[in-house]
Amino acid sequence: MNIGYVKMDKINKFQSVYRNLLRKIRVVDNYYYLPSNSEKMLDAVRKKLKEDSVDYIIQEKDIDCGYPELTGKYNVKYMLPEIVTYCFKLLGEEARMKDIYICVNNFTKENIKIIEELCTKVKTVNIITDHLKQFQELEKRLERNDIYITVSSNRRKGLKRARIIVNIDLKDLRPFNLNRNSIVINATQNIELGKEFEGICIEKVLVDTKKVMRIFSDMENMDKQKLIEGEIIKQTNQSDYQKIRESIQKDKIHILKLLGRRSEIDIAEFANLKKKMLQYTA
Repeated sequence: MNIGYVKMDKINKFQSVYRNLLRKIRVVDNYYYLPSNSEKMLDAVRKKLKEDSVDYIIQEKDIDCGYPELTGKYNVKYMLPEIVTYCFKLLGEEARMKDIYICVNNFTKENIKIIEELCTKVKTVNIITDHLKQFQELEKRLERNDIYITVSSNRRKGLKRARIIVNIDLKDLRPFNLNRNSIVINATQNIELGKEFEGICIEKVLVDTKKVMRIFSDMENMDKQKLIEGEIIKQTNQSDYQKIRESIQKDKIHILKLLGRRSEIDIAEFANLKKKMLQYTA
Protein backbone atom coordinates (compact mmCIF):
# COMPACT_ATOMS: atom_id res chain seq x y z
CA MET A 1 0.00 0.00 0.00
CA ASN A 2 1.39 3.38 -1.05
CA ILE A 3 1.20 6.41 1.29
CA GLY A 4 1.83 9.98 0.09
CA TYR A 5 2.60 13.01 2.28
CA VAL A 6 1.32 16.37 0.99
CA LYS A 7 2.94 19.54 2.33
CA MET A 8 3.22 23.22 1.53
CA ASP A 9 6.65 24.02 0.10
CA LYS A 10 8.84 26.60 1.81
CA ILE A 11 9.72 28.84 -1.13
CA ASN A 12 9.91 32.56 -1.87
CA LYS A 13 7.20 34.57 -3.65
CA PHE A 14 8.94 34.48 -7.04
CA GLN A 15 9.27 30.67 -6.94
CA SER A 16 5.66 30.38 -5.80
CA VAL A 17 4.32 32.47 -8.71
CA TYR A 18 6.50 30.61 -11.21
CA ARG A 19 5.51 27.13 -10.03
CA ASN A 20 1.85 28.08 -9.73
CA LEU A 21 1.80 29.22 -13.35
CA LEU A 22 3.33 25.92 -14.43
CA ARG A 23 1.30 23.93 -11.89
CA LYS A 24 4.61 22.41 -10.85
CA ILE A 25 4.67 20.11 -7.82
CA ARG A 26 7.98 19.19 -6.25
CA VAL A 27 8.11 15.45 -5.51
CA VAL A 28 10.77 13.88 -3.32
CA ASP A 29 10.26 10.17 -2.73
CA ASN A 30 6.65 10.00 -1.43
CA TYR A 31 6.52 13.67 -0.36
CA TYR A 32 4.52 16.10 -2.50
CA TYR A 33 5.36 19.79 -2.01
CA LEU A 34 2.83 22.39 -3.21
CA PRO A 35 3.67 26.03 -3.99
CA SER A 36 0.13 26.97 -2.88
CA ASN A 37 -3.18 25.38 -1.96
CA SER A 38 -5.09 26.95 -4.87
CA GLU A 39 -7.73 24.82 -6.55
CA LYS A 40 -5.55 24.50 -9.66
CA MET A 41 -2.66 23.14 -7.60
CA LEU A 42 -4.98 20.77 -5.73
CA ASP A 43 -6.26 19.44 -9.06
CA ALA A 44 -2.67 18.99 -10.20
CA VAL A 45 -1.59 17.10 -7.08
CA ARG A 46 -4.65 14.82 -7.23
CA LYS A 47 -3.71 13.93 -10.80
CA LYS A 48 -0.09 13.30 -9.80
CA LEU A 49 -1.06 11.17 -6.80
CA LYS A 50 -3.28 9.03 -9.02
CA GLU A 51 -0.50 8.66 -11.62
CA ASP A 52 1.87 7.50 -8.87
CA SER A 53 -0.68 4.93 -7.61
CA VAL A 54 -0.87 6.50 -4.16
CA ASP A 55 -3.57 4.75 -2.11
CA TYR A 56 -3.88 7.19 0.79
CA ILE A 57 -2.44 10.55 1.73
CA ILE A 58 -1.51 12.36 4.91
CA GLN A 59 -1.76 16.10 4.36
CA GLU A 60 -1.07 19.24 6.33
CA LYS A 61 -4.06 20.65 8.18
CA ASP A 62 -4.47 23.68 5.89
CA ILE A 63 -4.55 21.51 2.75
CA ASP A 64 -7.65 19.71 1.47
CA CYS A 65 -6.79 17.64 -1.59
CA GLY A 66 -10.01 15.70 -1.66
CA TYR A 67 -7.97 12.50 -1.98
CA PRO A 68 -8.53 9.30 0.09
CA GLU A 69 -7.15 9.64 3.62
CA LEU A 70 -6.43 7.12 6.36
CA THR A 71 -9.38 6.29 8.61
CA GLY A 72 -7.68 4.82 11.70
CA LYS A 73 -8.64 1.21 11.00
CA TYR A 74 -5.06 -0.04 10.74
CA ASN A 75 -4.38 1.31 14.23
CA VAL A 76 -7.41 -0.66 15.46
CA LYS A 77 -6.51 -3.87 13.63
CA TYR A 78 -2.91 -4.05 14.79
CA MET A 79 -3.68 -2.97 18.36
CA LEU A 80 -6.57 -5.35 19.02
CA PRO A 81 -4.80 -7.08 21.97
CA GLU A 82 -4.28 -3.72 23.67
CA ILE A 83 -7.84 -2.56 22.95
CA VAL A 84 -9.39 -5.76 24.31
CA THR A 85 -7.31 -5.54 27.51
CA TYR A 86 -8.13 -1.83 27.84
CA CYS A 87 -11.88 -2.48 27.52
CA PHE A 88 -11.83 -5.10 30.27
CA LYS A 89 -9.81 -2.72 32.44
CA LEU A 90 -12.48 -0.02 32.00
CA LEU A 91 -15.10 -2.61 32.99
CA GLY A 92 -13.06 -3.34 36.13
CA GLU A 93 -12.37 -6.90 35.02
CA GLU A 94 -9.34 -9.12 34.35
CA ALA A 95 -9.09 -9.99 30.66
CA ARG A 96 -7.43 -13.36 31.31
CA MET A 97 -10.54 -14.52 33.16
CA LYS A 98 -13.03 -13.50 30.47
CA ASP A 99 -14.30 -14.62 27.06
CA ILE A 100 -14.38 -12.68 23.82
CA TYR A 101 -16.09 -13.30 20.50
CA ILE A 102 -14.41 -12.75 17.14
CA CYS A 103 -16.42 -12.24 13.95
CA VAL A 104 -14.28 -13.23 10.97
CA ASN A 105 -14.75 -14.77 7.53
CA ASN A 106 -11.43 -14.35 5.72
CA PHE A 107 -9.16 -17.28 6.56
CA THR A 108 -5.83 -15.49 6.10
CA LYS A 109 -2.45 -15.89 7.79
CA GLU A 110 -2.81 -12.45 9.32
CA ASN A 111 -6.26 -13.13 10.76
CA ILE A 112 -5.01 -16.42 12.18
CA LYS A 113 -2.13 -14.58 13.88
CA ILE A 114 -4.58 -12.07 15.35
CA ILE A 115 -6.72 -14.88 16.74
CA GLU A 116 -3.70 -16.70 18.15
CA GLU A 117 -2.44 -13.61 19.97
CA LEU A 118 -5.88 -12.76 21.36
CA CYS A 119 -5.99 -16.31 22.75
CA THR A 120 -3.05 -15.36 24.99
CA LYS A 121 -4.90 -12.34 26.41
CA VAL A 122 -8.24 -13.86 27.44
CA LYS A 123 -9.70 -17.05 28.89
CA THR A 124 -11.58 -18.22 25.80
CA VAL A 125 -11.91 -17.04 22.21
CA ASN A 126 -15.17 -17.85 20.42
CA ILE A 127 -15.07 -17.60 16.62
CA ILE A 128 -18.24 -16.66 14.72
CA THR A 129 -17.88 -17.31 10.98
CA ASP A 130 -19.62 -18.42 7.82
CA HIS A 131 -16.53 -20.46 6.87
CA LEU A 132 -16.99 -23.15 9.48
CA LYS A 133 -14.74 -25.91 8.11
CA GLN A 134 -11.65 -23.73 7.72
CA PHE A 135 -11.81 -22.34 11.24
CA GLN A 136 -12.63 -25.75 12.69
CA GLU A 137 -9.30 -26.91 11.27
CA LEU A 138 -7.68 -24.01 13.12
CA GLU A 139 -9.52 -25.09 16.26
CA LYS A 140 -8.02 -28.60 15.98
CA ARG A 141 -4.52 -27.27 15.33
CA LEU A 142 -4.62 -24.92 18.31
CA GLU A 143 -6.01 -27.68 20.53
CA ARG A 144 -2.87 -29.73 19.87
CA ASN A 145 -0.95 -26.86 21.49
CA ASP A 146 -3.36 -26.71 24.44
CA ILE A 147 -5.03 -23.56 23.10
CA TYR A 148 -8.81 -23.87 23.12
CA ILE A 149 -11.28 -21.91 21.01
CA THR A 150 -14.86 -22.52 19.92
CA VAL A 151 -16.11 -22.11 16.35
CA SER A 152 -19.73 -21.48 15.38
CA SER A 153 -21.83 -20.25 12.48
CA ASN A 154 -25.01 -19.96 14.55
CA ARG A 155 -26.48 -16.52 13.90
CA ARG A 156 -29.30 -16.98 16.38
CA LYS A 157 -27.22 -17.96 19.41
CA GLY A 158 -23.61 -17.17 18.49
CA LEU A 159 -23.48 -13.59 19.84
CA LYS A 160 -26.49 -13.64 22.14
CA ARG A 161 -24.44 -13.58 25.35
CA ALA A 162 -21.30 -11.91 23.97
CA ARG A 163 -19.98 -9.02 26.06
CA ILE A 164 -16.95 -8.04 23.96
CA ILE A 165 -17.03 -8.66 20.21
CA VAL A 166 -14.03 -8.15 17.93
CA ASN A 167 -15.25 -7.66 14.39
CA ILE A 168 -12.39 -8.31 11.98
CA ASP A 169 -14.10 -8.30 8.60
CA LEU A 170 -17.89 -8.76 8.74
CA LYS A 171 -19.87 -5.89 7.25
CA ASP A 172 -23.27 -6.58 8.77
CA LEU A 173 -24.11 -7.95 12.22
CA ARG A 174 -27.84 -7.31 11.87
CA PRO A 175 -28.62 -10.94 10.90
CA PHE A 176 -27.18 -12.04 14.27
CA ASN A 177 -29.08 -12.14 17.54
CA LEU A 178 -26.65 -9.62 18.99
CA ASN A 179 -26.39 -8.80 22.70
CA ARG A 180 -27.65 -5.21 22.55
CA ASN A 181 -25.47 -4.23 25.53
CA SER A 182 -22.19 -5.56 24.16
CA ILE A 183 -18.94 -3.81 23.25
CA VAL A 184 -18.06 -4.09 19.56
CA ILE A 185 -14.48 -3.40 18.51
CA ASN A 186 -14.78 -2.77 14.79
CA ALA A 187 -11.61 -3.34 12.74
CA THR A 188 -13.28 -3.02 9.33
CA GLN A 189 -14.37 0.11 7.48
CA ASN A 190 -18.16 -0.02 7.83
CA ILE A 191 -20.42 -2.17 9.94
CA GLU A 192 -24.19 -2.38 10.38
CA LEU A 193 -25.36 -3.12 13.92
CA GLY A 194 -29.09 -2.47 13.82
CA LYS A 195 -31.35 -0.02 15.65
CA GLU A 196 -31.66 -2.28 18.70
CA PHE A 197 -27.97 -1.99 19.58
CA GLU A 198 -27.46 0.04 22.77
CA GLY A 199 -23.87 -0.87 23.56
CA ILE A 200 -20.50 0.66 22.66
CA CYS A 201 -19.00 0.49 19.18
CA ILE A 202 -15.29 1.31 19.07
CA GLU A 203 -14.28 2.63 15.66
CA LYS A 204 -10.92 4.29 16.33
CA VAL A 205 -8.24 4.55 18.96
CA LEU A 206 -6.16 7.55 19.96
CA VAL A 207 -2.62 6.51 20.80
CA ASP A 208 0.46 8.13 22.29
CA THR A 209 2.28 10.08 19.55
CA LYS A 210 5.60 10.98 21.19
CA LYS A 211 7.55 8.29 19.34
CA VAL A 212 6.27 9.12 15.86
CA MET A 213 6.81 12.85 16.34
CA ARG A 214 10.47 12.19 17.05
CA ILE A 215 10.59 10.46 13.66
CA PHE A 216 8.56 13.15 11.86
CA SER A 217 9.86 16.25 13.63
CA ASP A 218 9.19 18.34 10.48
CA MET A 219 5.51 17.31 10.28
CA GLU A 220 4.00 19.06 13.27
CA ASN A 221 1.19 20.44 11.08
CA MET A 222 -0.06 16.93 10.22
CA ASP A 223 -2.47 14.66 12.07
CA LYS A 224 -0.29 12.70 14.49
CA GLN A 225 -2.65 9.71 14.61
CA LYS A 226 -2.52 9.38 10.84
CA LEU A 227 1.28 9.56 10.90
CA ILE A 228 1.35 6.56 13.24
CA GLU A 229 -1.11 4.70 11.03
CA GLY A 230 1.02 5.53 8.00
CA GLU A 231 4.04 3.99 9.70
CA ILE A 232 2.05 0.82 10.46
CA ILE A 233 0.89 0.59 6.85
CA LYS A 234 4.44 0.97 5.55
CA GLN A 235 5.43 -1.94 7.75
CA THR A 236 2.59 -4.09 6.36
CA ASN A 237 4.23 -3.72 2.94
CA GLN A 238 7.49 -5.14 4.27
CA SER A 239 6.77 -7.23 7.35
CA ASP A 240 4.40 -9.87 8.66
CA TYR A 241 1.91 -9.44 11.50
CA GLN A 242 4.31 -10.58 14.20
CA LYS A 243 6.99 -8.05 13.29
CA ILE A 244 4.45 -5.21 13.22
CA ARG A 245 3.24 -6.23 16.68
CA GLU A 246 6.81 -6.34 17.94
CA SER A 247 7.39 -2.85 16.56
CA ILE A 248 4.27 -1.48 18.31
CA GLN A 249 5.41 -2.99 21.60
CA LYS A 250 9.02 -1.83 21.16
CA ASP A 251 7.90 1.74 20.43
CA LYS A 252 5.61 1.58 23.48
CA ILE A 253 2.61 2.85 21.52
CA HIS A 254 -0.23 2.81 24.03
CA ILE A 255 -3.89 3.79 24.11
CA LEU A 256 -4.97 7.22 25.28
CA LYS A 257 -8.65 7.24 24.31
CA LEU A 258 -11.26 5.23 22.44
CA LEU A 259 -13.48 6.78 19.79
CA GLY A 260 -16.96 5.78 18.69
CA ARG A 261 -18.75 6.68 15.50
CA ARG A 262 -19.22 10.32 16.42
CA SER A 263 -16.97 11.22 19.32
CA GLU A 264 -14.73 10.11 22.17
CA ILE A 265 -16.16 7.34 24.35
CA ASP A 266 -16.38 8.54 27.95
CA ILE A 267 -15.13 6.18 30.65
CA ALA A 268 -18.50 6.55 32.42
CA GLU A 269 -20.15 4.82 29.44
CA PHE A 270 -18.32 1.60 30.34
CA ALA A 271 -19.55 1.76 33.93
CA ASN A 272 -23.12 2.34 32.77
CA LEU A 273 -22.86 -0.47 30.25
CA LYS A 274 -21.57 -2.89 32.88
CA LYS A 275 -24.70 -2.22 34.97
CA LYS A 276 -26.83 -3.10 31.95
CA MET A 277 -24.75 -6.25 31.37
CA LEU A 278 -25.31 -7.37 34.96
CA GLN A 279 -29.04 -6.76 34.67
CA TYR A 280 -29.14 -8.69 31.41
CA THR A 281 -27.39 -11.72 32.91
CA ALA A 282 -29.24 -11.63 36.24
